[in-house]
This record gives sequence, structure tokens and C-alpha cells, in this order.
Amino acid sequence: MYSIRMRIGMWYKNLKKILWIVVFCSCAYGAGRLYYYFTDGFSLGNIVTEFSYDPRWNMHALDGEEQETLDRILNQSFHYLGKGCQSYVFESEDKEFVIKFFKYQRYRPKPWLEWFSFIPFIDEIRQQKIEKKQTKLERVYASWKLSFDHLQNEGGLIYAHLNDNHDLKRSMILYDKIGTKHSVNLDGMQFLIQRKANMICTELDSLMAQGKIEESKQLLSDLTEMILFEHERGFVDEDHALMQNTAVLNGKPIHVDVGLFSQREDVKNIVTSHDELFKKTFKFRVWLQKQHPELASYLDQKLYAVIGEPFLSMEFVEVIHG
Repeated sequence: MYSIRMRIGMWYKNLKKILWIVVFCSCAYGAGRLYYYFTDGFSLGNIVTEFSYDPRWNMHALDGEEQETLDRILNQSFHYLGKGCQSYVFESEDKEFVIKFFKYQRYRPKPWLEWFSFIPFIDEIRQQKIEKKQTKLERVYASWKLSFDHLQNEGGLIYAHLNDNHDLKRSMILYDKIGTKHSVNLDGMQFLIQRKANMICTELDSLMAQGKIEESKQLLSDLTEMILFEHERGFVDEDHALMQNTAVLNGKPIHVDVGLFSQREDVKNIVTSHDELFKKTFKFRVWLQKQHPELASYLDQKLYAVIGEPFLSMEFVEVIHG
């Protein structure tokens, strides 16, 4: 009888320990999720990384007017605006500009791989992950450089900083989502500055609500011509998410996400260019058909005028970029 009581007592103690562990883990997980909800996962540690000078990422020098604009921008503090797949975005005090910092946690291997790296096969996996993520990161670097050097107007780009060359010699103030103030040394950061613009779907909704049909059609025409002109010069956006990556600045379309541009000779070919244009506009046309059928019809006519009869039989095949 005594033995049974002892076993029950031990079982009860162990159950209490397990329950406490479950409660602790649940609270820790809940606190983590709550913190993420309020901060969007932003921390200085997530936008800072060790990097050194690399001549591949040198940008062209700014002229006098561009330098004055940059100085005026960096004299302001920036407030958290949101996040994308690749970066955290902050808005200037005058609401005319945004600055983007890489979400470096996306390009780092999971911590547990480091913890168990003493195990050979785990360390091999860790090294493979590091190389793969570095390749992805450098692809974005290359796209930012290409865009800043060749597509500055099309991207509303003001400045790109990818090298640790101590050229800025200044800090700036950031306010995160919960209003916490951070001072960052810009020489030690990699970032992109763009003019702030209104997303294209929001802009079209607004124009159509005001009955500005012709202005809406002109915007679609300008968008088509911008893409085709990029192709003529051998530049193409490999990310076909037009609605998420395109905005309107002073009535003209611009690319707000320049993270997947590449330079390809084949896109100068009319057939390849038309194929890219079709893929780029496909989901956008689906949205237009639901929201603004008149504009969908206009864009289809525009594409038919550019592509010709092949447009009627073209099919969309989605490509996922890892």
C-alpha cells in the first residue's frame, strides 16, 4: 500500500513538473508571438551584418544635386512603415522618401545548425545553407546595383549603399513600429533609398472612383511602354508580381521592388520580350477584370497591339523564385 502511494506521489510530482514546463513554453511562445505582432520582428540585429568592401557593389558617384538631395533626406528621422519579403521599410518625416534595410535573418541559417555544427553532417548542411543564402543575397545586391546604375528613374531611386567604404560618416535616427528610437551608423549598414509612391492598384482605384478613366488608361499605357523600353535595353524584372512591386509617382509608374532585376541579352528579342510582358501583366489583368473591366479591356487591346495574334493563344506559367 505504501509503495502504491509513493508511486502515485512521484507520478503527481512529475506531472506537475511537466505541466509547469508546458505552461512555461506556452508563455514563452506566446510572448514571442506577441512581440513579433507588435514589432513585425524588427530589431537592429536583423538589419545589421558583418560585411566588407567589395568592388562589385560600388555605385556610381552622385552629382551635386543628387548629393544635396541625399543630405536633406538623411538629416530627417525615419519611422517604421512596413516590411516586404527582403527588407524593412521606414518613411521619412516629410513622407516623401523611404529607406529599406535588408532583413538579414532571412539570409542566415537557423541557429540550431550552429549549435550542432560539431556534428559533421550537420556542419555540412550548415555550410550548404550559408552558401545558398549568400548566393540569394548577392543576387539582390546585383539587382540593386543594376537598378541604381541603369534604372534610377524607373525605380524612383535616390541612393544605394552596399559597401563598407566609410563614405557617409554619419548616423540617422529610426523609430520602430512601437516607437522605440534607434541610432544607426549608416557606414555600417546596407540600404536603399527611394521616393515614396502610391501602389498601382490603390492609385487606379482612386482614379476610377473620381471618374478619371482616361488618366487610368494612360497609366496602363505608360506601364506597358516602361516595361518594353526596359527590355529594349536588356533589363528585365524576374519577379512577375506586378501589383505588389509597382507604384505610381507623379502620375507615372515606377518599380518599388528592385530586388530581382537582371540584365539579359535575350530579352531584347521581340518574342522573349513579349513573353515577359505577358507573364508580367497576367495576374494584374485578372485583378483588373474583377475590379475595373473597362481597364482590363483597354490593357488587353494594348497588349494585342504590341504582341499581335500570338497574344490570343499565350498561356501563363508561374515561375517560383527561391
